[in-house]
Amino acid sequence: MNEGTELLSRLEKYKMVAAIKDPKNMEQAVLYKDHLSAVLLMTGTILTVKRYVDFFQSHGLPVILHVDKIGGLQMDHDGIEFIKRNVKPSAIVTTKSGVIKKAKTSGLYVIQRVFLIDTDVFTHLEKDAINDQIVADMIEVMPCRAPDFIQRLSKVSPVPVITGGLLNSPEHAKEALDHGAMAVTTSNAEMWKWNVNNL
Repeated sequence: MNEGTELLSRLEKYKMVAAIKDPKNMEQAVLYKDHLSAVLLMTGTILTVKRYVDFFQSHGLPVILHVDKIGGLQMDHDGIEFIKRNVKPSAIVTTKSGVIKKAKTSGLYVIQRVFLIDTDVFTHLEKDAINDQIVADMIEVMPCRAPDFIQRLSKVSPVPVITGGLLNSPEHAKEALDHGAMAVTTSNAEMWKWNVNNL
């Protein structure tokens, strides 16, 4: 089973991704690993990121690495190869289309993070989905509190849709999942305690 397949399987099963913005929350995520699909690592530098990824993977948690947030990391050819060969996350997430294309070419599993700041952004994304022009393996829509847009996109997207941002109650998670999101991401550690399948 390759990294992308394992990640997808866990996303379908557990539906909750713990976003880690501070190393002090790492132990807490491991505490609730039986409710989590994966962790979205949004902290660290090129000096610490491998250690953080290894820590989670040693506890059976796949890591989605937010490469835009890692200090000192430049996602050129060498940076991508460094991530692929040395850090070895299950997937990366980025907002940058150039990084998505280069990372896909190198064989990394890539999640495209999209901020729905206005209708134009959504219309462009929906058009790309309908025309099968999505390059990434998955889309993360931000914020999660736009269930009607999540539903519209998930109906036409050739790749799975996850969502996060402004998620601070089980009801928000359930609404996003009911509207077509495969999983939700949150940095709210209180939410990690919930088994969203029981909502």
